Amino acid sequence: MPIDRRSLHLAIGLGISALTLWLALRHVRFSLLFHALWKGHYGWLLPIVLLMNVMFLGRAFFWKATLSVTKKVGIGHLYSSIVVGYMANNLLPFRGGEMVRLLYTHRLERISTAVLFSTIFLERFFDVIWLTLILFLYILVHGAEGFAPKAVYLGAVMLGISFVLLLAVHSRTFLVNLAKKVLSPNRKGWREKAAGGFERAMLGLSSLESPVVLARLFIVSGIVWGTGLATGYFYLRIFDLDAQPVLMTVSFYLFTNLAFLLPSSPGAIGVIQFAAVYAMRQFGVSDERAIALSVVYQLVPFLFTTLLGWMFIHRQHISLFDRGDLKSEAV
Repeated sequence: MPIDRRSLHLAIGLGISALTLWLALRHVRFSLLFHALWKGHYGWLLPIVLLMNVMFLGRAFFWKATLSVTKKVGIGHLYSSIVVGYMANNLLPFRGGEMVRLLYTHRLERISTAVLFSTIFLERFFDVIWLTLILFLYILVHGAEGFAPKAVYLGAVMLGISFVLLLAVHSRTFLVNLAKKVLSPNRKGWREKAAGGFERAMLGLSSLESPVVLARLFIVSGIVWGTGLATGYFYLRIFDLDAQPVLMTVSFYLFTNLAFLLPSSPGAIGVIQFAAVYAMRQFGVSDERAIALSVVYQLVPFLFTTLLGWMFIHRQHISLFDRGDLKSEAV
């Protein structure tokens, strides 16, 4: 009996989560873990929640700029879409929140799913750029020589991909015409749909044609990631982990975000705990306090996005489990 690919990926993700959770917890004394959680200074959650809203608004402004090539969309709808997507990422495997975010926005605004997909790709591409820059910052402030060759290699790869992407965007007309010719638009069926989908996807990337918009997207994405670093600092303050605030914040935020790139269970359970333990051990922090930090770091966004996301879904009377709308493209 053939193995279903999605089931295999889910099994691999659950296996990685189980292994990393065991590695993170194997030396933990749970009495000290519960004590650390009990003694946390949870007043710092107020600036954390405020900064999370700033992050989501920043992502909404970024998305508004990339979508402006096809339609002007209100910040409110984009903000709600992003929150719903984050909520779904905490509940679904395979980073399913991106598809939920796309579906939710398509149903609200009737924008082509190909355009939405390409603009979400742009957002994630800028995320990788800033994550790479934070890695360089980590090397600079921490002196992590072992990471230097890998960081240089990653930086070179990112520069190469950026160049290819910009070249493709500036050659958009040529590539679209080539796709139409290759896919034989005179024939009906999947070829015609594929050619149309490619044209709309390239339209979603066309915001990069303007140097001004490109610089604006880079700055807005940087604000989002800078705000994320600030939330990382306040999470550390909950457990008085501020002996070296800059070093500890950069290390914690870098490794927990790298952990999200690994296949794992919904919510990245296990990989976040392992990343937090690894990041904090460099500063002599006990595994118990690192695990307590990781629990709050996961629980607060989960509760925030779940409560707010469900409110948005019910307000719009949308069911996220009916995929029929994906078959119809908005013009």
